[in-house]
Amino acid sequence: MLKKLAITLVAVVFVGCYNLDNVGGKNSGGSIREIEIAGSQQTGGTTTPTTGKTVETKPQQEEKIVSVDVNDENVNDYLTIIKSNLRTSAKKVDDNIRNQYTVPIGETLVFPVDNERAIKLSTSPKNANPKVSLTNGKVSFRTVYQGQYVLSTYVNGSVNRKITVSAISKYDFDEKDLYKLILQDSEKRDKDVENAVTLYKMLYPAGRYSKEVNYLFLKYAYDIKNNSLINEALAGVKNDFSSYSDSEKATILRAAKLANKSIFIPSEVYNTNNSDLKNALNEYNNSSKAPVDRATSTQVDNRTVATEKNKAKTQAREDETSIADYAREKVRSVVGGISGTTSTATTVASAKSKAGASTESYYEKGMKNINSNPRVAIDNFKKSLSSEKIQDKKPEIYYNIASSYAKLGNRAEVTKYIRLLKQEFPSSSWTKKSEALSNLIK
Repeated sequence: MLKKLAITLVAVVFVGCYNLDNVGGKNSGGSIREIEIAGSQQTGGTTTPTTGKTVETKPQQEEKIVSVDVNDENVNDYLTIIKSNLRTSAKKVDDNIRNQYTVPIGETLVFPVDNERAIKLSTSPKNANPKVSLTNGKVSFRTVYQGQYVLSTYVNGSVNRKITVSAISKYDFDEKDLYKLILQDSEKRDKDVENAVTLYKMLYPAGRYSKEVNYLFLKYAYDIKNNSLINEALAGVKNDFSSYSDSEKATILRAAKLANKSIFIPSEVYNTNNSDLKNALNEYNNSSKAPVDRATSTQVDNRTVATEKNKAKTQAREDETSIADYAREKVRSVVGGISGTTSTATTVASAKSKAGASTESYYEKGMKNINSNPRVAIDNFKKSLSSEKIQDKKPEIYYNIASSYAKLGNRAEVTKYIRLLKQEFPSSSWTKKSEALSNLIK
């Protein structure tokens, strides 16, 4: 919808005779919609397409970023642009063989390779997982997460070269200002907070305010009593549970109870002197619908206590898999189910959400029994490895099996699964966690 004529004229002057990709540098704040309209008027049409046709654009020499005011209108407008680009398969085609490319998030970058037969993602921003393919000598790359990605090309099975792809936002939303907007919207229980959180996850996959954003979204979901949103939000906060304040822990527990979701509670949390947290713990544990995946305050052997303390100490180090799942699901919920993730990266949780099924996966059954019944947990985790597409959760499952065997005192099996974890996933955060587990069983 057009703004007042005077404002539009200001936008035209602001953009000049350039289209959106050619605006130089980071300019002062403004309205995305006005910039798009002005760019279309001056260049003959660069606005987001509305038809179902594939749109191709030739690359500019340098992608430029436009600074805009961080407000709900601009957040919603930019998500609409990204959503449209995804649905219309907007493409940026570069016919030159290079080692470095730039592409706006939500658009598909297409470029040629030099007789290379295979390509693989080597490095990506934390929590991001792009779509990459090589067909008939052309690489297609798409992501909705900002950051640098490194691709490796292969000839005869050997690495030939590295290609860097910079996925950028066409608009500069300052991270701190975006966080402030999320804070304001959540306090007002404004539905726009959902879009603001989504854009934050896309622009800052491992941002400095991620922990705070995750909690604010959970608090908003709990305040409006939306179980679907609570389920999404819990995936973002559960791995930082120990680092939250007692008041925040209490809210997380009440949200988990409301949504009937299980979360891991470190044993030391039960030693709290905070009355509100104590009440929340009692409510969570005494509910007839309370999940069984919780640490108890009863006497346990030293090995179990040590294992739980080790888990609690490592909670501040984010679990990349579950956080990434949360970010992808949050993006999918707003951009109409179309994201930049690979088709093979669909998780058990997202598949369950899409299908609307009530049947628990083996992985979920394992998580529910990980504290209360290690033998049942082990059995379900092993079934998950053999029957479910959970490649992205495999390091975590190896670790959980080893941890469950440690609780049973089976050193041989603990050693076996730690060895598998180190061999198959040497750089995983779960491999680093397993070092403490190895020391525990010596």
